[in-house]
Amino acid sequence: MGKGLTTSTIPAFAPSVLVFVQASNRVENMLNNCTHHAMNKPKLTQHRSLAALLVSLLALLPVACDRWVDTSLNVDPNNPADVPMKLLLPAVEGSLAWYYGSDPSRFASVITQHHSGVDRQHMSFYENYAFTESDVDNYWQAMYTIVMNNANILIKKAEAQNSPHYAGVARILLAYAIGNITDAFGDAPFSDALKGEQNTTPRYDSQQQIYLTIGQLLDQAMQDLDAQSVLSPGSDDYFYGGDRAKWKKAAWALRARYAIHLTKRDAAQSSNAALAAIANSFSSNSDDLVLRFGESQTNYNPLYAFVQERNDIRIAPFFTDLLNRLQDPRRPMIGATPKTATDSIPANDDLGAFYASINSPVVLLSYAELKFIEAEARLRTGDLSGAKNAYVDAIRASMAWYGVADADAAAYLANPAVVPAGDITLEHIMTQKYIALYTQFETWTDWRRTNFPALTPMTGNRIPRRFPLPQSERLFNGANIPAGSTSADWKFTPMWWDE
Repeated sequence: MGKGLTTSTIPAFAPSVLVFVQASNRVENMLNNCTHHAMNKPKLTQHRSLAALLVSLLALLPVACDRWVDTSLNVDPNNPADVPMKLLLPAVEGSLAWYYGSDPSRFASVITQHHSGVDRQHMSFYENYAFTESDVDNYWQAMYTIVMNNANILIKKAEAQNSPHYAGVARILLAYAIGNITDAFGDAPFSDALKGEQNTTPRYDSQQQIYLTIGQLLDQAMQDLDAQSVLSPGSDDYFYGGDRAKWKKAAWALRARYAIHLTKRDAAQSSNAALAAIANSFSSNSDDLVLRFGESQTNYNPLYAFVQERNDIRIAPFFTDLLNRLQDPRRPMIGATPKTATDSIPANDDLGAFYASINSPVVLLSYAELKFIEAEARLRTGDLSGAKNAYVDAIRASMAWYGVADADAAAYLANPAVVPAGDITLEHIMTQKYIALYTQFETWTDWRRTNFPALTPMTGNRIPRRFPLPQSERLFNGANIPAGSTSADWKFTPMWWDE
């Protein structure tokens, strides 16, 4: 693993993501079987789950069936009705990392040509952009029902127990989750969602409103982290072990990320906002928001199954050619075949062990990303020398994260195709960021707002600019979905920050 890389590993004793998913499914089935009007209601979907997260469902279980079950006998010590914060926090963190690193990042990596689809549905995703409303439904529902709903419960528990440190962390996780949803879909339910059975058909917030809400969540989170707290996260915090200073840096990092997303709306203002946030954010790779998964089938990296077990995806020709052309020393970590920094990646190579192993990390935010954001923001505000310095620092941070030898990193930086003698351009920055953020959803966002790297559509003359609206939304919340969102062209329609 690379120098300076600190990752958190889900301990074997912790409630894994899949354990919580399985528990949610068991409760879903029980409720559908036990409720007398279940046949007249849709199967539990995100709309009821906007209403009923896993923990609240567990709490409702005895009530739903007490018409003909002795509830005194219906007590499972492994599924407590009231989950304490020290168990809820790692469940939210683990599920966020898993679901973010799964469908959205995998689909985005095919769109941006990090990966090619070589089997099953990934082949049509890659060749024809054949993403459908059913393909994204699990991701949408999981982010609402398992991640955001549980984060919201954690906030309420923390407030009830005078423990704002837990609430602060939960608000940052909530901001990350809704940010990922809006960057994938555009307008989305939020202010009217997460209200339980009080509202199972929430209206949509505009993407602009969601971005404002993200800022408010992060502001409140930092206030929470500075307050006195009865209980505070510790070993139950997979990301930072309860280090509030690092969580505050992560909040500032998110502010910088979402500010730079708005360059099409106002390049100068968004760049200045990003620079202000970066000043308070990550200062080294040790600050990265990253989670390493375990080595069991209940704690595996979300990409592992699609690479090692199903062999659905491989490194795309565009990305292979780029790395080989620049003689990138990260090739042994990215590809399965290269063994040294000078080895080329062959066509259709499998992913290397660094990313495709059962315990490979999922990166949510990194110091390297922040330095690339700084480079872009400085370039856009006319600070050309500062932009170049931040750009070089970003590449160095990525090299260190991968564990590239100093001599190999220096040789790469001496390549004029990487670092020119004169000023750098936006294409330099975004191309190197695209390499450094390999497998990450953020590269799709960057491409949509900058058109770099220069991708050629795999079919036709268009590349998707959003995911299609989930099937469950059309079926069960149709009165509130955005106009035009059921059209086949919807995935090619720019969202607010992309206009």
